[in-house]
Amino acid sequence: MRLLLLAALFLSFIATLPKPAAALEGRFQVDGLDLALRLDDGRVFRGQTLTGMTLILGTPTGDTEIRIDGVAHEEEISGRPATFFRMSVKDRDGSSKDLCQPDPDGERMAFAYPNGAGGFSLTCTSGAEGKCILFGYRPWEATEGMPMRDLHQACIHLLRADYGGDDRPSTRNGTLINLYDRFGIQDPGQAAGMTFEAAWGPEGAVCVAHPRITDTVTLDQLAERYPRLKGRLGPDACTESAMRVDPRALIFNQSAVIDSPAK
Repeated sequence: MRLLLLAALFLSFIATLPKPAAALEGRFQVDGLDLALRLDDGRVFRGQTLTGMTLILGTPTGDTEIRIDGVAHEEEISGRPATFFRMSVKDRDGSSKDLCQPDPDGERMAFAYPNGAGGFSLTCTSGAEGKCILFGYRPWEATEGMPMRDLHQACIHLLRADYGGDDRPSTRNGTLINLYDRFGIQDPGQAAGMTFEAAWGPEGAVCVAHPRITDTVTLDQLAERYPRLKGRLGPDACTESAMRVDPRALIFNQSAVIDSPAK
């Protein structure tokens, strides 16, 4: 489930309190990464007080119920509050399951963020969309000299090793990478055993020095699939120094080459 897309389809909600059984009307709002419910009677619910409330997700195939089961974590990010929730979704058979998969810390957490159109979207800390927001690539922000929406999209392609930007990921869960960008939002740091892999823009890779995992895709396969990468594949054609002066390259990464397992 790609929560970023589904959450953009919110058409209505019901805030159901544990007491008494009544449907209340109001409006969900986000401030940074903090979700709040402002009721028409002036009351405001946020954080733990949202526990037990149900969001009704309107989709073309019907309504889906997403329940806020509690707060998993609260902190400040860039000086603004951020609240991470445990959420569950009701299946059509009436059973419920966790909304999010475990993230690298084993947590199943979701958070809300502004969608840039006056509403909000939901995403999980386990998914590429959520991770990129937490890295500092916030697509709703207008920051002079920093194309945040493009940075966010480039980051998603990078994390998924979606070289063509056509939703064909070629990474594996748990694969380590070193991510950084030309704006200093994320710095290179130290990455022992890793070499430059690729430079990334909003449409996917700008060049590829080596595939992250060789048994999922090869340079020859990339050349066949994506003619725009012709002349930009391999360690000689794709170097970080060259990409630093290419305005299309927004984010860079290093990784260790993972070969096919021996058979």
